Amino acid sequence: MAKLAALREDSGRAILQLMRQVDPTASRDVLVRTVDELCVHFHVVAVATLLVDGNPQGFFLNLCRAAENWRRLLTHCRLKQWALPASRHMEPLLGAVAAGHWSLARQVAELSETRWLPDEEYRSEHARAQLFHVLVSPGTRDVVIPRVEALEGLGLETETDRVACARALLEGDADTFSEAFKHAVLVHGEDIEKRAKLFTTPVTRFAPKRAIWLEGLAWLRLTERADIASFDEHFQYCPPLARTPMTSQYAGDWVVSLGP
Repeated sequence: MAKLAALREDSGRAILQLMRQVDPTASRDVLVRTVDELCVHFHVVAVATLLVDGNPQGFFLNLCRAAENWRRLLTHCRLKQWALPASRHMEPLLGAVAAGHWSLARQVAELSETRWLPDEEYRSEHARAQLFHVLVSPGTRDVVIPRVEALEGLGLETETDRVACARALLEGDADTFSEAFKHAVLVHGEDIEKRAKLFTTPVTRFAPKRAIWLEGLAWLRLTERADIASFDEHFQYCPPLARTPMTSQYAGDWVVSLGP
């Protein structure tokens, strides 16, 4: 926890510096890189606020700050008619969903790239993101199923649990979701521990992921919305405190001057 607290201090300073650096006249690549880094630091602050301070509302607010800054970047890119960032940049969206801020999550999803950008992302990353976009936005089963099938059609073992979770959500099947999600947590944990041992893993970017699984929390929020959530089970990387309701209202603070 001491290391996480120290990283929060570093990220707090970085946030102030990055926000001063953002220039609406800067190039597309510079802005994408800067706002992406800004989102990482907001996530570090969010996770530390949850785990060090035991403050879930501060956790949710900082997740929303990251998502709102990313939304503004996407809006700016569209206004400038620039290429959008690859849809693999899911963390801001996942954070908004994990916070239960559905209107913000829907805006991020609707503004995000829909095309696969093979030079910037794997096919599986794109398919996973596109599935989340339609799960978050109000859509019919006919809209969601093709995205589930697209992910399933890749034939990747790493995506089996996500496909099962998505189908269970559509069917309102709490038991099937729980079993698939339990296995997904185990797989995620194994991957995280492997990455933690690599010298090439960036400390700041990895720190919040080591402690909290944002995608997992997002899946659990989706079960709440589908009315199949179970609060009797505790999952590693998805602590109960992070699953409490967001009662604080995000006021749109701590944002860069990009777009409306």
